Order: sequence, then C-alpha cells, then structure tokens
Amino acid sequence: MQFLKRFAYLINKSQYIINKKREFEIVNVIRRCNHESNVVFEEYEESEEEKNIYTQISRDYLGSAVGGNRIFLIQPYIKWGVKKKRNTSPQLQLDEAIALINTLPNWSVVGKKIVPLLSLQKKQLVGSGSLETLKADIRNCANVTAIFVSTNLLKFIQIAELQEAFQLPIYDRYSIVIHIFREHAKTSEAKLQVALAEIPYIKQKITDLSAYRIGRIHCNEKTKALLHTRERKLNNALKKLKEHRHMIKERRLSFGFPSIAVVGYTNAGKTSLIKALTEDDSLQPEDKLFATLDTTVHQGYLPNKVKVLYIDTIGFIQDVPETLIEPFRVTLEDALNADILVHVFDISHPDLKAQIQHVQITIQRMINENKVVINVANKYDMVEQGTIETDILPEGTHLVSAAKLTGIDLLRSKMQEQIIDASDLLKKRIRVQTGSAIASWLYNQATVLSAEPDPKDSQYLIMDVLMSTEAFYKFKRFLKN
Repeated sequence: MQFLKRFAYLINKSQYIINKKREFEIVNVIRRCNHESNVVFEEYEESEEEKNIYTQISRDYLGSAVGGNRIFLIQPYIKWGVKKKRNTSPQLQLDEAIALINTLPNWSVVGKKIVPLLSLQKKQLVGSGSLETLKADIRNCANVTAIFVSTNLLKFIQIAELQEAFQLPIYDRYSIVIHIFREHAKTSEAKLQVALAEIPYIKQKITDLSAYRIGRIHCNEKTKALLHTRERKLNNALKKLKEHRHMIKERRLSFGFPSIAVVGYTNAGKTSLIKALTEDDSLQPEDKLFATLDTTVHQGYLPNKVKVLYIDTIGFIQDVPETLIEPFRVTLEDALNADILVHVFDISHPDLKAQIQHVQITIQRMINENKVVINVANKYDMVEQGTIETDILPEGTHLVSAAKLTGIDLLRSKMQEQIIDASDLLKKRIRVQTGSAIASWLYNQATVLSAEPDPKDSQYLIMDVLMSTEAFYKFKRFLKN
C-alpha cells in the first residue's frame, strides 16, 4: 500500500513538472501571437513631408479631436416607412450618440435635439423651418464649437450645406468613430487598420466638396497622388497582415489548443468575461466604447483540464458604414475561425434587443452556419429579478456577471460540453510504461485527464487523454519511430 502511495506521488510530481513546462510553452505561443501582430508592419514608412501633408488633409476633412469640442448633438430618425428603425427608439439612439462623444477626451455634449424626418436624403437634411429652429437652439447653448449629426454617413453635400448654415464644423458617426479609433489604437496593427478606414471618407469628401468651395477643400495633383500612394501602401500592408494572421493561426493550430472567440457589442464586457474565465489579473477592462481594438489571445482551462485559448475582439456598433469596419475584417475573421464563438451582450442595457440583433446579423455573414455560438448575458447583477425580457434573449442564453463571477463555472461547463466536438478533440485511454518516452510525450502534447497505476501491473499506467486529431496522428508517427 505504501508503495502504491509513493508511486502515485511520484507520478503526480512528474505530471506537475511536465504540465508546468507545457504551460510555459503555451504562454510563449500566446506571447508570440500577441507580440508579432505589433511588429510585422515596421516596414511601412512615410517621409516627414508626407506625414505633414496627410496630417493637414485629415484635419481638413475629418476635423481634429485635439483640445476637445463642445458639441450640439442632432439625432435624426425616420418617422415611418420601410426605413424606420423598429427595434430601438430615437431616445436610445441619442443616448448612444452621447456615449460616443463622452468617449473622446475633453469632448462634451452641451445641447441635443431629436429631429423627426421623412428621409435622410435632403440636401440640407432638414426643412427650412426645422433649420431655423436648430439655429436658435444652438445659439441658446453656450460656446458650441461643433455639430454632431448622429447618422452613419452624411452625404458630403449635406455636410457642406449644414456647415454653411451653422458656420460650425459638422461631424457624422463615421468621423466620430474614426477619432475614437485613433485615440484607442495602440499597436501598429490597429493603427494600420484605422489609417486605412480613414481613406475612403477623405477621398469621397474631397471629390464631393470640391464644387462647393467650403473651407480648405482645394486638392492639387500632388495631394491626390499622396493619398493614392498612401492607400496603396496601406492595402499592401493589410495584405501582409492577412498573410501574417494566417501564419499565426496555423501556429496556434499546430499546438492543438482549442480556441474560443469572444464577440459582442462594444462595451458589453468581452474583456471582463475573458478575465473571469482565465482568472488573469493582468487584464484591465475599461468601461468605455471601443476600449479593445486589437485581437489578443489569452490562456484558460476548462473543468476537465483542457487548455483553451480565448480570443478578444473589437466590439461592434450600429449605424456605421461597412467601409469603416472593412479593414478590421482581417483580424475579425481570423478570430471568428475559432472552434467556438461566445456572443456576449449587456443584459442591463436598455437597447439590448437592437444590440443583439446587430451583432447576430454582422457575424452571420462571416461564419459557417454550423458554427457553435454560445450566447452570454453579462452584467446580470445589474438587473432586478423579474424584470428581464426573456423573449428577446437568444435560446439557451447563459446569465453571468463577469464582475461578480456569477455563472462563470456553469459557462465553463457549457464550453467543455461543446468544445470536444467543435474542435475535433479525441478522447483516448492508453496503457503506457511508467516513465517511458511515450508517457512523457502524452504529458507534453496532450491533455492528461487522469493517470492511474495499472492494477494488474504497477510498472504501467492507464492514461485518459484528450488530443487534437493532428496530435493523434503525430502520436502514431511517434510510436512508429
């Protein structure tokens, strides 16, 4: 009996050492995945003259976030017809627009108005009577420095007309989100994607406003050539990013780690959920829109000891043009290729229904119809019992509080239930000699669920292991050699 106890102790000690070694290897993989995305684009360079010219162009056509602005916010909405939004309300749209402005340092909303319209296509956006009313409202607000019209993309003719009418800079959602992206982009990868998202807006504005001669809109051939060259360089860098992302994904797959991508509306709590699942205190979630622009990878464990990689992603938002998000599709689609998707949403948010539907519609275009999606309602602790509108929640939604860790264990169990089929993990029972090279290989390359002495022969172990299909074929080749 003492011998068996001693034997089990030595097995456990050996397993602990090997697991630590394997954990170190996983951490190195994650570090490489996160680090390499930040160094691959150092070759993209601009001369000082090119930087200065582009800085002036972007200031002319996107405006400047530096120093802040005192915003008068106009929230237009369609009163009726096929283009009327029925899953939200003008007040909820206005609230989100205010949150966007408050995300920018030193920006504030000093006045606001909801404006009903029959169409968003009019040259001045609003009729002459409404225009005069808005002018009076703006005059009654102290020191308004800019106007934010909260619609995805104003026609540039409308911008010119409104700018002339109000004698103030005009922003739409596209330009405001670009400024937020600029503020939050930290890595070269994120900065590349933001820079590329700016170009279509600037080029179209230059083209459309040239006939109106409002402000500094004249664009000579040198400036046009610079924009063309910049766009070409950025597209080439984006192509390299796509190739690099594919290489990173192949490297992750070669280690056989199952992956889980966490997606959702901006500020729904994606990073907070990953922190709760991984117990990684180094993660510092922020309570603001678009806090995460970079796709990052984090290690975690499921209850059966399977090691998984959680992928954090950029958040979604309603009412922005496709051209704004298009450069981020490279990293987003890489994440959506994960074995499982977790769609997290803020159950305490008043615009919950619209946010859920927006994310569902967006990701459906990028994933296989058979992809496993686990729906998670976060911030459950912020909702009063009995007030949840269960009819708007997707079927099988898990209620959690990432901050309070409520429901996290049940969510891990659900992931464990789904991950084996989704990632093609194989469960095998293998009899190996104690201390053999085969036993060491399994500890290093597979997830060992249990290892017990063979009751018929103590020189052997009965091991229950999980491994990817690729690892299983590696194991068979190892046995042959």
